[in-house]
Amino acid sequence: ELKLKFENVIATGVWIKTVGQIIETIGVSNLYLINEDPTSGDEKVLSAVWIETVGQFLQTIGVSQQISATNEQITFQAQELEIIGVSLKSLAHAIEAIGGIEILQEEKRTDIMDFIP
Repeated sequence: ELKLKFENVIATGVWIKTVGQIIETIGVSNLYLINEDPTSGDEKVLSAVWIETVGQFLQTIGVSQQISATNEQITFQAQELEIIGVSLKSLAHAIEAIGGIEILQEEKRTDIMDFIP
């Protein structure tokens, strides 16, 4: 019973991160839309945030399904979904870092500061 309690705490935390990720995605998307001269770095950051959101959502579904799983097969499928989500998030972080580096290099070259989400 204590194990299930902690699993539910983890699931709640993952859902909270999902809500935060959605809020970040909305903000980054709107910031990109009003950017008059988006760069390749900006595009990478935007793409990465969307990939991360998909990954976060898959991870959240996988975690939630594990808690409610009624048999081993459902548990394995939920774990696979959770791992796919985490993998997408890892890929997204790499892409976002590359985009951020590009933005930073452009700032140093032009002396025009930008916001790197």
